[in-house]
Amino acid sequence: MTGGVLVIGVGNDYRCDDGVGLAVAADVAALQLRGVEVLSAPPDPGLMLDAWTGLPLVVAVDAAAGPGAVAGRVRRWVPGEQPHPTVVSSHSLGLPEIYALGQALGRLPHRLVVITVEVEEVGYGVGLSTVAAAAVPAAVESVLAELQNVPPASSSTPPPRVES
Repeated sequence: MTGGVLVIGVGNDYRCDDGVGLAVAADVAALQLRGVEVLSAPPDPGLMLDAWTGLPLVVAVDAAAGPGAVAGRVRRWVPGEQPHPTVVSSHSLGLPEIYALGQALGRLPHRLVVITVEVEEVGYGVGLSTVAAAAVPAAVESVLAELQNVPPASSSTPPPRVES
């Protein structure tokens, strides 16, 4: 990382809707926003901690599942500002747990925002369901909205320009 803003798409393209975070990250990367790097990754704690430590803003996008999940719903979670989400990552070790690990190790970004897309299908298979695919544009918009709120004095890189 160069010290700018990072968008992390978390997921697995071979687990159906679990790839939604990767799809959102790909759409954000295609915009080639100045000052924004995009990483597509499996939910690997070491990789994420290495990528986000000390950055002014990290926006992570992941699939979420569980009781109460509404397929296609896009939600936002910020550690410390909101309680732990009741609908959690579709992975055994999700972003709340990776954040807690980073907190224990002193390896956090200045600000982490998690955008989740609630999904139903995370079994083996390639491709997003119709509902998950339809939620990608709304999730991209949520990411772009967060990129407008880069902490002011945390980086010499100017905030990214997002044009509608």
